[in-house]
Amino acid sequence: MKQYTKAMKARPFDIEAGKMIAILNSNDAKELGVLPLDRIQISCPRTRKKITCVVDTTETMLKENMAGMFKDVQKKLGVRRGEKVMVQPVAPPESVSFIKKKLDGHALSEKEIRAIVHDLGQNKLSEIEAAGFVSAVYFHDYNLEETVAMTKALSQDGLQLKFDHDKVLDKHCIGGTNGRATMIIVPIIAAAGYHIPKTSSRSITSAAGTADSMEVLANVSLPIDKIKKITNKVGGVIVWGGALELAPVDDKIIKIEHPFALDPTGQIIASVMAKKASVGAKYVVIDLPVGPDVKVHTRERAEEMAKKFIAVGKKLGMRIEAVMTNGTEPSGRAFGPALEAKHVMEILEGKRFDALAQKSCELAGVLLELVGKVKKGKGTDMAKEILVSGEALKKMQEIIKAQGAYALTSFDVKYAPFKKIVKAKTNGEISKINVKKCAQLARMAGAPADKKAGVLLFVEVGDKVKKGQPVLEIHAENKRKLGLAVEYAKKDRVIQMQKIILEKFS
Repeated sequence: MKQYTKAMKARPFDIEAGKMIAILNSNDAKELGVLPLDRIQISCPRTRKKITCVVDTTETMLKENMAGMFKDVQKKLGVRRGEKVMVQPVAPPESVSFIKKKLDGHALSEKEIRAIVHDLGQNKLSEIEAAGFVSAVYFHDYNLEETVAMTKALSQDGLQLKFDHDKVLDKHCIGGTNGRATMIIVPIIAAAGYHIPKTSSRSITSAAGTADSMEVLANVSLPIDKIKKITNKVGGVIVWGGALELAPVDDKIIKIEHPFALDPTGQIIASVMAKKASVGAKYVVIDLPVGPDVKVHTRERAEEMAKKFIAVGKKLGMRIEAVMTNGTEPSGRAFGPALEAKHVMEILEGKRFDALAQKSCELAGVLLELVGKVKKGKGTDMAKEILVSGEALKKMQEIIKAQGAYALTSFDVKYAPFKKIVKAKTNGEISKINVKKCAQLARMAGAPADKKAGVLLFVEVGDKVKKGQPVLEIHAENKRKLGLAVEYAKKDRVIQMQKIILEKFS
């Protein structure tokens, strides 16, 4: 059916919305028969370009017969201020009906999921429609076929890394803990002769993401062609996935999920597997930390996720091994980008071998067994040998140099200028170190925005301490943040103790 079209003057606004949004005077909207959040098509006769926008209305910002548009729309149309454009109402995309179908609890076909992902990528869905889709998945989740379809749609919608062989390995941690095991695993695997192009995230709620910590050592915002070149030459990279167009719609979905911490299992799996598929990974280990203060709270949910990861991997031609790890304790003693990077380099340099080093070797060992480098049960030993021999350090320094070195050794990594030691108030035994509160403490000190800020632990669960003994150290960029963090550490039981009698004589 032919729609009524109105000639109007373009009125650009110097604002970037990241979405296709147009503004109409309320009277023009009534004439066109559109309401806020309806869609209009704006076309420019001179450039012969047209674009569909979500509309908002105003009674005061615009005069009648003017089509207001943010920079995003103006750029795509190539229009000039005051230029004639043609405006007409258009129906919502078909994907809106598919979202309604999912809200009603019905499974979606591969074609329907692909349409939703495409329209999310092209900014054809309003914020409310996109949030409706995320809510529908949260309430009803995906079956196996939907999870596979979403994985394919997310990975195929963006750029992809392709290598000349299939011995491409990868690792992913569901998250919620600290440590940066990735920064130890990648050089171990690369030193073993395999390709491991690791794209990592920045922190959302933690004290540091892997990309934040790696950025202390090297540039992590690299173009896709350079990532491929470095991987082919050195064996591995550790870069920020957000700088690339690998599964970009997944990042949009994550932003919508974040405010309410929505984490439907199917979407988590599709999100992870799409990123692995986009870098050409064929052998993947999934780390599932389990504990009350991390993302996966129970063994039951971890087991459910592990089975689904493996099943989706099979459908996509990947070999997956999912492992449950201990998320009840910190993974290493550091929280914060620079502190975690320094800790990693100390492990690679052979200055310490702790729980983080052991975990990293075990996960790297799983990959080495999965790809057939060693027999079952021998992977951890090989990973340790590569680490202890110094080969992993040598490979990590090659990776750092290839990415543009900022720091090559642990000595090169500096702490923030202000610090404060927090001491035990009583004698006792460390019964719990709250991972979530440690991360919050580091964030109060300024991490991850202040890369040198964070927290260092001096104790582990089970340690016996005396009153006045140092238990942690806070590093901050300024005194105000340091003061706030110290107060939090003293009041919120970041480290919990069970009193015991250390000495008693009569």
